[in-house]
Amino acid sequence: MGLFDKMKSIATDVASGIASQASAAATAAMNAAGAASAPGGAAGPAKADPKKEQIRSIFNSRVPEGESYSVIAGMFLVTTKKLTKEIRTYYNYIIGYKDGDDPEIVSLSTTNDLATVDEPVYLKKSECDKAEYLQNTASFSITSKKLENPLNFGIITSAAWGHSGALIIPVGYQDEFMPFTEFFQNRYAK
Repeated sequence: MGLFDKMKSIATDVASGIASQASAAATAAMNAAGAASAPGGAAGPAKADPKKEQIRSIFNSRVPEGESYSVIAGMFLVTTKKLTKEIRTYYNYIIGYKDGDDPEIVSLSTTNDLATVDEPVYLKKSECDKAEYLQNTASFSITSKKLENPLNFGIITSAAWGHSGALIIPVGYQDEFMPFTEFFQNRYAK
């Protein structure tokens, strides 16, 4: 086994270990949160997330008939190199989507604290040139003449992401990940 293969094997083992630890920690945290939120420590109905309520309120105030859309938060990280320095730029989005004869996604670019929100961009499937899931970055990508650059985003699935440097919206849409992914891949992608 060559040096490259050994390094690849070690990296795979480390990544697997980290993923297992992260999964176990996430499961423990979710179980603890569920137990803590119910009377007497038993698991009960989930408490409303104030950040999700704020995101919904912003979306509804900016988009006519906003309540008819499902809403998630998304983010995208762009890394560039300048000489020996790596520069990371974080993009945050409020994303609304709804099915229909011409499925639609509405994107509102925002800051991580939701203090600044741009005007909505309406992206009906029929108006998009391309819409696909990018496995290499685990993100969704939409190309349209309405956009200067493709809209790329991943769904924020854990509020913990937002606490690591406060660069993305501190909210988690884990439960909404699969419904959005199914909508995107089965109804919107082209």
